[in-house]
Amino acid sequence: MLSAMTTGDRKRRERETREALFIERAHERIREDGLLALQMSKLAADCEYATGTLYQHFESKEDLLAAVAARTTLQRAALFRAIPELSLGTRSRMLAIVLTDIDFAAQNPDYYRLTQYLVTEVVWANVSVPRRMALLEAGKPISEAVHAVVAEARERSDLPPAREISEDEMGLGPWALNVGMQSLASARGLLDAYDIHRPYDHLIRHFHALMTGWRWEPRLDPDEPTVVRAETERVRAALHDAGIGAGDAPPAG
Repeated sequence: MLSAMTTGDRKRRERETREALFIERAHERIREDGLLALQMSKLAADCEYATGTLYQHFESKEDLLAAVAARTTLQRAALFRAIPELSLGTRSRMLAIVLTDIDFAAQNPDYYRLTQYLVTEVVWANVSVPRRMALLEAGKPISEAVHAVVAEARERSDLPPAREISEDEMGLGPWALNVGMQSLASARGLLDAYDIHRPYDHLIRHFHALMTGWRWEPRLDPDEPTVVRAETERVRAALHDAGIGAGDAPPAG
């Protein structure tokens, strides 16, 4: 029995090591050649395995991409764990969540292109349920941070009492703003065609407009650039002191 268990453990470790290799090499190929250039047969050969072995780990290319995204999502989500404990007001901590995501996107553009691709309707439908759940589980600390900040804001009366919107649902607005602006900003020339520049400055202003619309105290006029900039710099300084994120603003363009 002991011998059988030892053999089983060894095979499991070998499988985990092999899967980690596939994920790492896939990530490298995406960074070097682009997302759409990734081919399962070439990846398997690059790792010195048969294509069939690769498919023993991942049912489809979509599953492999979800696994690549899940690994980076774990790193991304870890940044958000400490945000609810920052020495800032609740509204400023919500801004800290937005800024942390902006900074991570600036540092990891390939990851954001990958996640944008994965959640398109056709691609997401082809990701297996276990791989979907693993990706969603990896990002759970982000939703937990939002939930904690919103719950505290309501407890402190920074936000009016809930009528219909739950703590998790309150995160939909900032999430949609972030995802939407990332998509627009990454589409080269799209915003320029409308003479729209500094997309992340606009994202932060729209965030404050949303917060003020929710009557989240202390209210801040999104049309006062000096006030908005000062609040952004103050929150960035707190993030920097806590060792969270890049600490510097992403490119304005």
